[in-house]
Amino acid sequence: MDWFRLYAEFATDPKVQMMPEAMQRRLVMLFCLQCSNGIETFHETERETSIAFALRISEDELADTKALFLRKGFINEDWTLCNWSKRQYASDSSTARVRRYREKKKQARETDETFQERSGNALEQIQNRTDTEQSKDIPPTPRKRGSRSQPTSLTADDLHHEGVEPELATAFIALRNRKRAPLTPIALAGIKREAASIGWSLSQALRKCVERGWQGFDATWVQHQPRAAPGTPLNRQQALEAQNLEIAMQFATGGAP
Repeated sequence: MDWFRLYAEFATDPKVQMMPEAMQRRLVMLFCLQCSNGIETFHETERETSIAFALRISEDELADTKALFLRKGFINEDWTLCNWSKRQYASDSSTARVRRYREKKKQARETDETFQERSGNALEQIQNRTDTEQSKDIPPTPRKRGSRSQPTSLTADDLHHEGVEPELATAFIALRNRKRAPLTPIALAGIKREAASIGWSLSQALRKCVERGWQGFDATWVQHQPRAAPGTPLNRQQALEAQNLEIAMQFATGGAP
C-alpha cells in the first residue's frame, strides 16, 4: 500500500502529544514502515538494527523508543504496530483499485472489439452476397442498339421460310413490334412447341395470335375451346376475332382498315 490513514485525533491524543516531538516523529516513521511492509520484511535478528537505520537513531535511542512505545501500547514486542489492521482497511490499497479499474477497462475494450468484429462480419457478408442477390437490387444496364449481346430479331421473311403466309407473317411481326417485343428465335421456338402439342401448325397458332392480339401462344389458351360447326353463325367473340384478323391483314398488306 502506498499510503495510510492518519487520523485527526493524532493532534489531540494525550498518549501522543505528551511525548517529545522526536518520539512523535519516530511513531509516524513506524507508520510509514508498516505501510510499506518494511517491519515484517526485516529479519528478526536484524530488525532493530534496520529500524534504527530507518529512523536515523542510535541503538540506545532505539531502546528508549521501544520501551516508551511498548508502555504506550503503540507496538508489540516484535515492533509490529498494535491495532494497525483495525485502523487501516484493505480497501485503501490502490493496488486492488487499480486492478479492478484495469479489468473494467479491459472488459469494455473487449466488448467494443467484439461489437466491431461482428459489425465488420455483417458488412463483409453484405458485400459478399451472391450475384443473384445483387441482381435483385441493381437494375440491369440498358443495352445499346446494335450490341452483339442483343438477341437477333426475326422478320416476316423468316416466318415465310417457316411456311407462314406472307400477309400473316407481316401481321404477326407488326403485332410484336407494337408491343415492343421483337420476335426472337427462342420465342418462335416456344410458339412452335406449343402449337405442335395440340396438333396445330405454326400458321394456325400465329393466326390465332393475330386474331386475339397475343404476342405469344400457349396451347392451354385454346386447347379446350369448342369449334363451331361449318355453316354455324359466328358468335360475338368469333366475329370480333375475325374482324381483328381482317384489320391486321389489311394493315400488313398496306391496305386501309
